[in-house]
Amino acid sequence: MRRRSFGLLAGSLAIPRLAVAAWPDRPISVIVPFPPGGNNDIMARLLAPVVERSIGQPLVIDNRGGGGGTIGAGQAARAAPDGNTLLFADISILAIAPHLFPQLPYGDDSFAPVVRLTEVSLLVGVSKDSSYSSVADLVAAARARPDAVTFATPGNGTAGHLASQLLASLSGTKMTHVPFRGSAPAATELAAGRVDMLIDGTLLPAVQQGQIRALAVTGPSRSPFAPGIPTVAESGVTGYAFLSWHGVAAPRGTPPEIVARLNSAFNAALRDEAIQARARQLGLPLKGGTPEEFAVFIASERAKMGPLVRDSGARVE
Repeated sequence: MRRRSFGLLAGSLAIPRLAVAAWPDRPISVIVPFPPGGNNDIMARLLAPVVERSIGQPLVIDNRGGGGGTIGAGQAARAAPDGNTLLFADISILAIAPHLFPQLPYGDDSFAPVVRLTEVSLLVGVSKDSSYSSVADLVAAARARPDAVTFATPGNGTAGHLASQLLASLSGTKMTHVPFRGSAPAATELAAGRVDMLIDGTLLPAVQQGQIRALAVTGPSRSPFAPGIPTVAESGVTGYAFLSWHGVAAPRGTPPEIVARLNSAFNAALRDEAIQARARQLGLPLKGGTPEEFAVFIASERAKMGPLVRDSGARVE
């Protein structure tokens, strides 16, 4: 598949001016390309009630999991560019997948970026009864018993998958990947002690409730929402840093006027005090910004993820 850079391309696919003026005239389908319980789903359901009050039509959440998010993303890419379909995308769909999958049901230019929503430091979690009290303990066990330590992920090609592969690569260890269909089932298996580790962005509430123990955060610095948890680099894995993120996109060719209205509505929702309070509880730092800024960010992240995927050894056939 030929790949080109992202851009806000209305072009010949734009809907007529009269239709743009009438938008929105029906409920908007919001494709969440993962099962319920992950951060994409959480953000969609958190923001939808505020955004729909602003634009005057309901936002209908449509969970379409599978393929590390690529199946739902492909469906969104094929939707009519009329402003009535949105994709709650993330780093795995827009930046990682192009380097992991030999073929994708969408291209680099299949979407019009709307707004960046978050920048998330993931948590390295173990069960509350785990014998591992630090990342150093986990790394030592993985070195002593190659492939014996298991790590769960929300699926092949997700941010948690790549973050885990990066940990194994930089620590010189081999661990066994156990993929699940979403964050929620992976966290359930972790809490039950049936897998050894999960790196994910949804774990903070379970950590605060004592169901899961956090060993570290994956970002370059400690999280403002959990300052007592060290970074992976502080825990002995030199050079480790990984941040996830989420954002909203529309099918390529969605008229700029509609993209601008959506961007304004989502930015206003991100400033809502109730949403900000809930985001703090969930450990999800909110971002916002313009469509153009998000487009530039996606391109830079995709360029960054290429070498990272290659060096980590992560592959999805």
